[in-house]
Amino acid sequence: MANFKYTIINEEGKKIQGEVESTDRNSVISFLRKELVTIISVEEVGAQKVTLFGKEKAIKLGDLVVFSRQLATLVKAGVPLVKGLSIMQAQIENKSLQKIVNSLQLNIESGRSLSEALAGHPKIFSSIYINMVKAGEMGGALDLILEKMAGYLEDIDKLARKLKGALIYPSVVITMAVVITAFIFIKVIPSFKEMFVSLGLTLPLPTRIVIGISDFIRNCYVYILIFIAIAVVVTRLFIATEKGRMLFGRACLTIPILGNIILKVMLARFSRTLATLVKSGISIINSLDIVARTAGNPVIERALVNAKARVGRGEKIGESLRAEGGTLFPPLVIDMISVGEETGSISPMLDKISEFYEAETDAAISALMSLIEPMLIIFLGGIVAMIALSMFLPIMEIIKKLGH
Repeated sequence: MANFKYTIINEEGKKIQGEVESTDRNSVISFLRKELVTIISVEEVGAQKVTLFGKEKAIKLGDLVVFSRQLATLVKAGVPLVKGLSIMQAQIENKSLQKIVNSLQLNIESGRSLSEALAGHPKIFSSIYINMVKAGEMGGALDLILEKMAGYLEDIDKLARKLKGALIYPSVVITMAVVITAFIFIKVIPSFKEMFVSLGLTLPLPTRIVIGISDFIRNCYVYILIFIAIAVVVTRLFIATEKGRMLFGRACLTIPILGNIILKVMLARFSRTLATLVKSGISIINSLDIVARTAGNPVIERALVNAKARVGRGEKIGESLRAEGGTLFPPLVIDMISVGEETGSISPMLDKISEFYEAETDAAISALMSLIEPMLIIFLGGIVAMIALSMFLPIMEIIKKLGH
């Protein structure tokens, strides 16, 4: 007999850890399955930890799209869930996803529904995914919901890629500018300084300033790096607080040019997610709650939470968004949602809003890309011109003296 530690999620969604004595690990798993709980891990006390799905790693959206489409096809063909997941597990190449599918199969075998099994992996399957699957189970249209989910994930993946592209390019450009400038100050300017000192020249003010900056960077680079590291740590700790999250979220939306792109992506995601949830038969209150929790920005999240509370009190969605997020949700969004409420076609309106802001995002990113290159040339050109002028002023003085 040996002691085994286990981690499970009970029917109320609470994570529970415990210890039990048994002959082997499989016996413990069999016992836990009968209790209708989600099994997270089972390990022998004193032995190396063994989990049903190991350390849960992030799964790419593309893999989830394929998973959803494959499962939808199998369900539509009348294949039982357990058998379908077993077939998929044998075909999946991603080891992390393979282990998660194995965990889903084990939990469904123990009598849990697919949505309950998915809820045991909150880092992989979002509340949107779980609630839509639950709605599909209740409505007897799981295959259709999984197909919708695959389409939704594809749209969200495209938006995420656009935003990532918009953020990465400026970051790379700024990093290149910093590296080039640092190289000039650390390697190039000291060579000029040695030459000026050897000639015993009286240096003009611009030259002394540039050489002073170069000396400061070369002599204090360790302190500069320590200061940057401390600033990063303090910033991360501050962002972890509620006040810090809100300030950071607001700052992201007010960055020149980039903030506008981020907001357009958020609006496209908000409208696409809300439309998908409503079309799946989820109530507007629950839909707003799910959309708020997956908003991706604390400022938008708070506005949606407050709007949901207003809708719960009987107010219309459009007016609730106008009252709580007037600066975040443009009049176009609010007016189209209001028209959709009046005509009973809110889902098509939300789809149109999403399509509009996806097109706007594409246009904004294209404009950003075309703007960054000349800005970089002007910025670097200005720095190089300033440094070159300050270095050549003493040389011009030497030439004048030689001329006399």
